[in-house]
Amino acid sequence: MSNGSDYDIANAVGATFRADLNVCLGDVQSLNSGSSDPSTTVAYKLWADTANNLLKIRNASNNGWLTLGDLTDANNLGLATKASPTFSGTVTSAGDLILTGTGSLQLPSGTTAQRPTPATGDIRFNTSLTQFEGYNGSGWGEIANGVPAGSVFTFATTTVPSGYLECNGAAVSRSTYASLFSAISTTWGSGDGSSTFNLPDLRGQFVRGWDNSAGVDSGRSFASSQTDQNKSHDHTASVTDSGHFHQSFRSGNAGERQHSSNLTSSNFPSSGTGAGNLNEAYNITAQSSEANVGRTSEESTGISVSNANDGGTEVRVKNKALMYVIKF
Repeated sequence: MSNGSDYDIANAVGATFRADLNVCLGDVQSLNSGSSDPSTTVAYKLWADTANNLLKIRNASNNGWLTLGDLTDANNLGLATKASPTFSGTVTSAGDLILTGTGSLQLPSGTTAQRPTPATGDIRFNTSLTQFEGYNGSGWGEIANGVPAGSVFTFATTTVPSGYLECNGAAVSRSTYASLFSAISTTWGSGDGSSTFNLPDLRGQFVRGWDNSAGVDSGRSFASSQTDQNKSHDHTASVTDSGHFHQSFRSGNAGERQHSSNLTSSNFPSSGTGAGNLNEAYNITAQSSEANVGRTSEESTGISVSNANDGGTEVRVKNKALMYVIKF
């Protein structure tokens, strides 16, 4: 075909008129096919570009061509342009969607507040939570991550990583962090009782495994807290005796002097707390002028007992400070 008709049939007679008409009809029949642009163009004119095997249409301004599809792929002609197609509205496919090449599939994205009315199986990227999420028929939840919501980790950085919150006891939104709320509920605090819930507060805390009937830490409920405590134990004391003596005297408290003395029947009290055994110690109180009283005087013995105090304000083991975070 000529691809050159101006679609303007001039006044003519006989063979000349017929030839002009045949060129015009030929271009109509072949969609103005040719390896180069039609010589005459109008808005919305079709052109089968045989050099590139593309079906094109002239734009509304009649200053360029829009590609409608690939002439060599009749099954998909009109469904998408050759490269970088853009769709608006809903695209429905009854079969599989197969992607090839080294490109990527860009999912729709938006904030939590911009979530659409969902249908089971919907997936999107949540820019508020910086996570991929899917709708399972009853709620939105994170996908493409093998870490379940509610998992707690220690991080060797002061910056909370994406997809996590610091375990600082804060009250956070039940709707924004729906997956985490579904996992831990109000175990660590009910927040305002309606729209928020509390995260565990693990700042400055050691974490201990829940006993759960093991009998090691009996009586503990899950998520309960313990104060610090020492296990019951004994202490030893150091006694230093540099040597000492006792004073004894008799006969009306006169003539007090230091001496070695053995009690006999004549110098221990005839009445009081003593017993018949002469070697028994006596609880003898101070006397004024009783005869034959043996007693010790008030003297320094030189004995000292040392039991030093040490320690700080808490019980702890050697440790490093890291930050606890929880997956939401």
